[in-house]
Amino acid sequence: MTAQTLDERSCSCGPEEGDLPVALLSASVHDPSLSPSLMALTVDYELKSWRASALATHVVDWALDFALRRSERAMLTPGRATELARRAVKITFGNGNDRGVPGEVLLHAVCRQFFGSDTVINKVWFKTASNDTYKGFDAVHCVHEGDELQLWLGEAKFYKSLTSAIRSVATDLDEHLDQDYLRSEFALIADKIDDDHPHGGELRRLMHPNTSLDEVFDRIVVPVFVAYESSATAAHDHVCAEYREALEAEVRRAWIKFGNAIDSNLPVTVRLFLLPMGSKKALTDALDQELSRWR
Repeated sequence: MTAQTLDERSCSCGPEEGDLPVALLSASVHDPSLSPSLMALTVDYELKSWRASALATHVVDWALDFALRRSERAMLTPGRATELARRAVKITFGNGNDRGVPGEVLLHAVCRQFFGSDTVINKVWFKTASNDTYKGFDAVHCVHEGDELQLWLGEAKFYKSLTSAIRSVATDLDEHLDQDYLRSEFALIADKIDDDHPHGGELRRLMHPNTSLDEVFDRIVVPVFVAYESSATAAHDHVCAEYREALEAEVRRAWIKFGNAIDSNLPVTVRLFLLPMGSKKALTDALDQELSRWR
């Protein structure tokens, strides 16, 4: 299930079908009628186990699209593929100390796969050292909704505890949508938009200090991605009616908890993406093993 198929996009700025890794995540629960809208993404099971290894491989598969500039992706030829892939993995995961990176990569993947977004900037370029955590918003994308260009400013949390993740993201939303913080972030972002970006001019105009934030807020979508350890996922070992019912009940409870935690008067559109994990440790262990092949 996709929120917007790539063929339905009104602009060619987003990805073509073959540009992205083969899909792994499925939207098992999707309720766009809610506010914030809700989407729960799953990888389900294989041979009686939650698919931690498959998800770890998928995270690494997305490193090229996540880390490379738009212009670099266009230059991805067979002769440079391995070189660019190695570079992308290195600048994405660094020395592995930033444990929130898988959430940021998966947020990027969801925006690209399900909504046909285009990367405005790659946040890895805000790192000053290989073990830095990313600063500011965890994703800066643009999406066409009809004829309107939206600015998607994402937040990602990769936690064991759902409650802790929601508490953290609620704090970040308050801080990152503050007028002074947002103006400072816009100044950094606008300066790094590729000159050949098809919407560079419009995006820079939106971020310019002369543009009222009232206009900007009408165009901002904040996709919030939360990966957490799920009781429903851990309690099952295959897809069945009981699993689907437990999962839907759990993510709808999470949506209520999220809604109660954030400011109901936020001036932007918020979308909630949940990834219920069978085990965070199983995923991080599988990711460490996958990355060892690149070191």
